[in-house]
Amino acid sequence: MHCVMVGAFGFANPCALHYLVGMTFQYDTPENHVERRAGLSPVLRSSMFELPREKWARHPAFRGEAEFWTQIHGRLLSASATLASWSEQMLGEDDPVKLAQMGAEVSRLGHQLVHHAHGHHHIEDDHFFPVFLRAFPQLEHPLALLDGDHKVLAEVLDDLEKAVGGMAAVTRNGEGMQRDAWLSASQVLLSPARRLDALFIRHIGDEEEICIPVMLNWQG
Repeated sequence: MHCVMVGAFGFANPCALHYLVGMTFQYDTPENHVERRAGLSPVLRSSMFELPREKWARHPAFRGEAEFWTQIHGRLLSASATLASWSEQMLGEDDPVKLAQMGAEVSRLGHQLVHHAHGHHHIEDDHFFPVFLRAFPQLEHPLALLDGDHKVLAEVLDDLEKAVGGMAAVTRNGEGMQRDAWLSASQVLLSPARRLDALFIRHIGDEEEICIPVMLNWQG
């Protein structure tokens, strides 16, 4: 057997790739599920490009698609953290006027976050991941992991969208000056907002470790 080397970088453990051939990828395991894993497993890393995160920005090909991806991810992480924080802050507020103001901002941010997250994932699923897989079949299992993540995230985003809709409905139903209505809506929103924020931290970090070196290798 010959070790596989591709492009400007080698795979993390190219001689181990033959162990992946014929293996069925199982997403719903403690090592792979986005809500249970602590990071990317050694088995997955063996089929990934090896380029440490601290070297990405210095790579000549970073100022392009790779940098744009990290910027989008940064905005998603910032929005999810802010949404969870604002939802929690609403639970400690007693003034209905302030609650109405906060509720409007939370609703706006929540709708934007859901829209942008779904759109970004569709672009990845429909364009980037298939292209990566055709060019580098060794990435089948890491990309399958990201596909599994996106399915979980889609469910959480749907839950978040419903909760955000409930927040917006407080004003629409004429309850804008009722403190209990805002507190109830913010309590419903807090759980999916916190869940999404935690999942984004895990998913986005792992997705970048899988995909950014691919982009840099491809363009470098």
